[in-house]
Amino acid sequence: MRIYHGKILSLDKNNTVYNYLVEDKGRIVYLGNSLPIEYANHNSPLELGNRVLLPSFGDGHMHFSNWALIAVSYFDVRDARDIREIQEIIQKYMTRNKKLKAIIAFGVSKHSVKEKRLIERQELDEVCPDMPLIIICYDGHSAVCNTKMQEKFPDKVKNLRGFIEDKGHLFSEAYLSGTDYAASLVPSLDLVKSIVKSFDLLAEKGIGLIHATEGIGFPKDLDITLVSLIARARAKKNRFQTRLFFQTMEVDKVIKRKLPRIGGCFATALDGCFGACDAALHEPYSNDQDNSGIFFQKEKEVFEFAKKANRAGLQIEMHAIGDAAVSRAVKAIETALLDYPRKNHRHTIIHACLILPDDLKKIAELGIGITLQPGFLISPLEPVEYLNEILGPRLKESSPLQSILNAGIHLSGGSDAPVTHPDPIEGIYGACNHPYDPDQSVSIMDALKMYTYEVAWTSFDEKERGSLEIGKLADMIILNHNPLKLESKKLRSLKVEKLFLNGKEYETGMGLMGMLWNSFSGRKERI
Repeated sequence: MRIYHGKILSLDKNNTVYNYLVEDKGRIVYLGNSLPIEYANHNSPLELGNRVLLPSFGDGHMHFSNWALIAVSYFDVRDARDIREIQEIIQKYMTRNKKLKAIIAFGVSKHSVKEKRLIERQELDEVCPDMPLIIICYDGHSAVCNTKMQEKFPDKVKNLRGFIEDKGHLFSEAYLSGTDYAASLVPSLDLVKSIVKSFDLLAEKGIGLIHATEGIGFPKDLDITLVSLIARARAKKNRFQTRLFFQTMEVDKVIKRKLPRIGGCFATALDGCFGACDAALHEPYSNDQDNSGIFFQKEKEVFEFAKKANRAGLQIEMHAIGDAAVSRAVKAIETALLDYPRKNHRHTIIHACLILPDDLKKIAELGIGITLQPGFLISPLEPVEYLNEILGPRLKESSPLQSILNAGIHLSGGSDAPVTHPDPIEGIYGACNHPYDPDQSVSIMDALKMYTYEVAWTSFDEKERGSLEIGKLADMIILNHNPLKLESKKLRSLKVEKLFLNGKEYETGMGLMGMLWNSFSGRKERI
C-alpha cells in the first residue's frame, strides 16, 4: 500500500482534484481530500510538495518499430542546419557502423536547411558511396536515397508514380514501395534490439500506453510478430501497454492473427501529406492550381475494405490529412455502419488536418474518433510560412482542435513518431498554443486528457486506465510542476519525474533473454 498526498489531478469526467490517493496491490482504493483513519495508521504518505500526480501518458498514434530503429539503431538528421551538416552526420555514423547491409535515417526537410531544398542523390553518394542509404523525410511521406540503394530497388519501385531518378527522391507510391523494400534490408536482430530498448525511452517521457501502427515491408510482417511478442514481454515485466494496429487492407491477415484492430498509414493511408503537397484536397493547392493532391486507392476499394473490416468486428483507423481524404474516410465508415450497424465501434481518423464543417458534424453523429498530432503544429521542419504558401486561407482552418471538442468528438493525441518525437509534453504545448488560429487552442486540462483518458478510450482501455478513479489501475506519473498553474507558453518546463504502472515504479532494462522468458511464460497479455 502507498499513500500520496498533494495535488492529484484525476482527469475524471468532472476533472476532480484531490489531496490524497491510496494505492494497494496495483489499484486505486481511495481518493479524497482527507485521509480515513484506516489508511492514516498504515503508512506515511509520499509528500508531493509542489509536484503533482496524474494519470500516465499515452501516445495515440506512432510507428513504433520504425521510430525504434531510428532512435536506437540508426540516426536522425532533423537538427542539421545545412546539407553539409547532414553529410557530416552520415559520415560520423558510418565510421562506427561499417558492416551494415543498409542504412535507414530520418528527418530531412527542405525548410530547416539554409539551401531550402532536399539533399540529393549525388550529395549522399559523396559521403556514402558503397552502402545503400535512404533518408526518410520529416513528413514520413517522402524520402531521398543514394545510388547504391537506387540500384537495389526492384523495377516495381522505379516504375511507380513519384520516383525521381536523377535526384534520388521518392514521393507518393514510389515512396511507399521504396521504404517497404528498404525495411526488408533491416537485420532482424537490429529490429529486436531497437524495440526492446525503446520502451525505456518512452517511459522516460511518462508514457505507459501506446497505439503502435505496424506493417511496413518486413518479410512475413516480421514487425507485427516482433512487436506483439516483445510488447507482451514488457507487459509482464512492468505492465507497459501496447495496442497494435496492423496497417493493411487485407482483413483476413488481421483475423488470422486474432488482432482486434486494423489500419493506420501506408497501406491504409488514403492520401499523402502537406510536406509533399499530395494530401487530397477538395480545392487545389494555393501555389499550384493544377494540384489537388492524390488518393492512394479507388473509392470503391476503400468502401469495400471498411465494410469487410467492420463486419469482422475490427476497429478501423485510416490516415487522412486533406479535407477530400477526410470526406472519403467519413463516407467509408458511414457506408460500413449502414451495411452493418455497430454502436461502440470506435473507428478513428488519424491526422484529420483539414475537415469540412459538414464532415465534422457527420464524424460526431457517427461516433468516429480523431487522433491528431499537435506536435505537427510547432515543428520547425514544416513552418507556418510554408503551409500558408500552399494552403492560403485554409491554414487557419487546419487542425481545428477546439472545434473538434466543441462538436463532442473524442480527440486523442499522438506523436506519429518518428515524424515528431514521442513526447506528450511537447504535444500538450502544441495543443495549447495553436499557431494558425489561437481560438483553436485547447485548455490545459483538455490537452492533458488528449494524452491520458482519450488515448485509453480510443483503444477500449478507459475502464482500467486514463484517469485516476477508485478501482482503476494505478498507472500514474509525477510531474515537477502543476500544469494547471502554468501559462500555456511555459508548459515546456514540465518534466516527468516518475512513472508508475500498476502502482510500481517503472523498471528500466530488459535483455533479450528476459524478453524471451517473459514472452513464453505465464499468462498471455492483451495487445
